[in-house]
Amino acid sequence: LASACSALCQLACHIGDPHVRNRGTIGGSIANNDPAADYPAAMIALNALIITNKREIGADDFFNGLFETALEDDEIITAITFEAPSKAAYQKFPNPASRYAMAGVFVAQSGSGSVRVGITGAGSDGVYRHGEMEQALAGDWSAEAIDGCSVDAGELLSDIHGSAEYRANLVKVMAKRAVAAA
Repeated sequence: LASACSALCQLACHIGDPHVRNRGTIGGSIANNDPAADYPAAMIALNALIITNKREIGADDFFNGLFETALEDDEIITAITFEAPSKAAYQKFPNPASRYAMAGVFVAQSGSGSVRVGITGAGSDGVYRHGEMEQALAGDWSAEAIDGCSVDAGELLSDIHGSAEYRANLVKVMAKRAVAAA
């Protein structure tokens, strides 16, 4: 995995604490679909295919809102596949106490040049893609390409840890850092 998508390995190194990293699973994380979990952003950005004991579900159809997925009661995730990206990185601004993402952005460019941007921790309806950033990066893979993009604070979480406006700024900052790291 490290040679196919080192960004996913780097993401995993910054999840929670050592106990969580060594006991939790990627399947369990995406099945729970916590709105601030890290793996869902990667699955969206990597255009992953989630394989269950019954069917295959594309990441865009898998995540259905806060703590909601397309999984049925008698389904279990058995595998996850994705095409190795030509470029990818994940950056997050962690909550100091929980280490969950207040805003996390996973950017990926496929071998064919298509770009996907997955955002976690900030959306009022959970993990989501940012189409405007995807278009900007498809034309110019640089941190500066993010400058012209807007993040609608009206679609973001606002809580004791940060306002929607603060998270909107964090999304742009984390996106620029992810592109630079890729």
